[in-house]
Amino acid sequence: MKNLFAWTLLLGSLATGCQNADLSQMPQIGNASSTQNAIETPVSTTRQTPQSSRVSKTQPSALDNTPIATSPNSPTDAQRTCRISAYVIDKDPKGVNVRSGPGKDYNIVGNLPTTTIAVFADLAASQGSWVQLTKAVDPQEKVEFQGTGWVYAQLLGTTTRGYGTQGVSVYSSADTQSSVIGRIPPSTGVTLLGCDQKWALVDYQGTKGWIAPDAQCPNPLTTCP
Repeated sequence: MKNLFAWTLLLGSLATGCQNADLSQMPQIGNASSTQNAIETPVSTTRQTPQSSRVSKTQPSALDNTPIATSPNSPTDAQRTCRISAYVIDKDPKGVNVRSGPGKDYNIVGNLPTTTIAVFADLAASQGSWVQLTKAVDPQEKVEFQGTGWVYAQLLGTTTRGYGTQGVSVYSSADTQSSVIGRIPPSTGVTLLGCDQKWALVDYQGTKGWIAPDAQCPNPLTTCP
């Protein structure tokens, strides 16, 4: 009986020692192991937060600052050289004001009569909706203006040639290689919108485009040769 009791005590001591050894090797709850920390660290530093994502979307790209080119074939603020003539079509009895610059806020430096049979103007430049004239005369060659001044383009006009044809072509730009966007009957008065070299930008019943030098007759009283 003594030997049996001694063996029982010995086996109990061994079991208690093994249980304590297993408990000492278990990780404590709430503390991450060194292996877990090594895996999560690079993930947390490289993950993009919602805030940083919003910032990146508001950063302007290089394309945002790219200027948009302005077409040289439409009225713009860029001044263009002209070599055409036109005539006054405005009917206001007060006449057509000639200003020192291309805008209504510039000083008036002259006036073209509208009550005479006609006034012919030589144009040297175009800027926006204004044209620059250097000389204006009546049919008797009386000088109505001499110098440099600006007139609102739509107060002037020209007449189409195209005699004996179906009319003249209206181009999308001041170039015969550009597309034809319409036609204007021969010997027809049109409103001037601008000019570029010897080309005239005109408006005829809502059709706005360019007519070639040989399609213009700046004399409302007779046909041009």
